[in-house]
Formats: sequence, structure tokens, C-alpha cells
Amino acid sequence: MTIHFREITPDNWRIFNSLKVRQEQSKFVAPNVTIMARAYAFRNQNSHVYAIYYAELPVGLLMQRDYEENGKIYCVLDQFMIGEQYQGRGYGKAALQEWMSFVGKKERYEAITLCYHEEDEVACKLYESAGFQHTSEVDEEEISMVYPLDLL
Repeated sequence: MTIHFREITPDNWRIFNSLKVRQEQSKFVAPNVTIMARAYAFRNQNSHVYAIYYAELPVGLLMQRDYEENGKIYCVLDQFMIGEQYQGRGYGKAALQEWMSFVGKKERYEAITLCYHEEDEVACKLYESAGFQHTSEVDEEEISMVYPLDLL
């Protein structure tokens, strides 16, 4: 599957802002314009929003940022979404795997971390299938997971 990433630009942001998750998933992920604004707010933490394409088809987006603790740098998968019309076709799994490989090749991070809403069983299964491991950390309704990059 040909998944690749591009930066969000003045030319493509409206296309990606129009992508939506299923209504029942909307409590698990921020609206796309909020994700883009959040990346700007976290710009001092090396945040990026990437447009996810399948060939030339825009299918989703993700946001990453750096988090530093005890002298180690972690890559945080802050937001991840695939448009409702593209879900169930393997784009999410392929995009996650491609992004994890992209992050791992930078050789800058100790691990990738993320949180998912405890009711989001689809996200949990996706992250577990990619090799993420649950930590003991829970923040309100958010469950933390980690992927040590020495596994790549």
C-alpha cells in the first residue's frame, strides 16, 4: 500500500480540514482544524501535522511532537485520524507503520508514546497490533502506551 506524508500547507489544509471521523468517534479525536492549531501552539516542542495520502488521495492526518523527560526525548503521537469514508481499508494501519518507521529512522527518540480514550477499542487494537505496550499511566479517560524504538 502506497502511503506517504506531506506537510499541511496553505494549498491543502482545507482538504484535510474537511475530513471527518465517524460521529461516534468524534469524542476520541479533536477536529482537524483544532489539531492544526494545536501543532502551532506546541511549535516549541517540534510539533508537526502530516497529511496522510494513499497515492494522491488525501485520507487522514496525524500530529506529532517531542516530549523530553530525564534527558531523553520521546516522540508523542498526539493525534491520528483517518477520514470516515476511508476507514476499514487498511489505510490507518499502513499509515501508522509508515510513520513509526519514519520516526525510528531519525534516531533521535527513545520511544514513541501515545494516549487513547479508554472507550476507543478500535484505536486500542490498532496500536496493540503495531506493537505498542500499555504503561501503568492513566490520565482521566486516557490510557498511555509506549513503543520502544529499539524494537524497530
